[in-house]
Amino acid sequence: MTHLCLVAGDPSGDAHAARLVHALRRLDPGLTFSALGGPHLQQAGAQLLDDLTATAAIGPFDAAKHLGRFARARRRLAEHLSTTNTDAVILVDFGDFNLPVMAPLAKRFGCRVLYYISPQLWAWGRFRLHWVRRYVDRMIVFFKFEEAFYRRLGIPVTWVGHPLIDEAIPSRPREQAHTELGLNPWRMTVGLLPGSRHQEIRRHLPLLLASARTIAWHMPGVEFLLPKAPQADERLFDPLTSCGLDVRVCENRIYDCLQVMDAAIVASGTATVEAALFEVPMVVVYRTSWPTYLAAKAVIRVPHIAMVNLIAGGPIVPECVQHQATPQRIGKTLVELLRNPERKAKMRTQLRAIREQLGAGGAVERAARVVMEELRISQ
Repeated sequence: MTHLCLVAGDPSGDAHAARLVHALRRLDPGLTFSALGGPHLQQAGAQLLDDLTATAAIGPFDAAKHLGRFARARRRLAEHLSTTNTDAVILVDFGDFNLPVMAPLAKRFGCRVLYYISPQLWAWGRFRLHWVRRYVDRMIVFFKFEEAFYRRLGIPVTWVGHPLIDEAIPSRPREQAHTELGLNPWRMTVGLLPGSRHQEIRRHLPLLLASARTIAWHMPGVEFLLPKAPQADERLFDPLTSCGLDVRVCENRIYDCLQVMDAAIVASGTATVEAALFEVPMVVVYRTSWPTYLAAKAVIRVPHIAMVNLIAGGPIVPECVQHQATPQRIGKTLVELLRNPERKAKMRTQLRAIREQLGAGGAVERAARVVMEELRISQ
């Protein structure tokens, strides 16, 4: 019986890995799975060795706080691989841990190593390519430019497209969503998307609320909508109670929310791609710890942090990062965007082109077929 083990270290990776498990089971119902991951993988039927999603960190300095948890996860994977005949280990994103720690460990036990969702090696930390070349049998990537990057380096890679093409579908028509979310369709709606990780929400939510106050001062009729990730700790949203704004909070309906937004303030990450698929004009923000920011600034090799700008190959959406991410700057930038219909229409057109670069539907199914082919090669 073929057995696969997956390692996903944050909520997003856990969800993507779970979808891959479902797709693999459709191809071969006899497959069995274990995982270091989170609730999505467990619900998909994988034997959960440890929950890693609670350790989701931003950069190596923040991750250092969880070294004990990471050491325990490595120990549990080693024990599992030593007692279970595992055919392949699928590493999901989480490059600071998966590449230097889990990839060598999996190889030591003779497993084929596949990497699903590439770490951003093309942006920073190219020294990590040493581990890719030595331990990873195939990269399975979401973006076309990632395939070109790895091909130039002679690393086996397959581009499958982005799963969001299939996932980013609202559950109800726009007018119905407006009504159910308690919004006034005659007023402008600004989205506030602080991120999904604990540290992202803690750093970004107060900033986004302060920016919203600036927007409300300049444009009193604007409504605010905050899609909340279902796994996020309720205590992180305590600033909403004293922000002095009427912010509609919606849980687990991100795509219904995106389709009714006239513009949004979005924390850099997957949410920028989701917003692009709905052609939501946006201002992208990001704050992290100063040690992480300074370390990243020293090694990052790309001119933008927003994934939509990287995909487009140019600055189609404005970015406010670290010390430039002030409520006044963010608020003013968004107000100027809302008041300029021509600029907003141009941004929508540019965002529409992003979809064309994310591939056709069926990305997860293609990824599952790549995994099955790799299993045949190893047998």
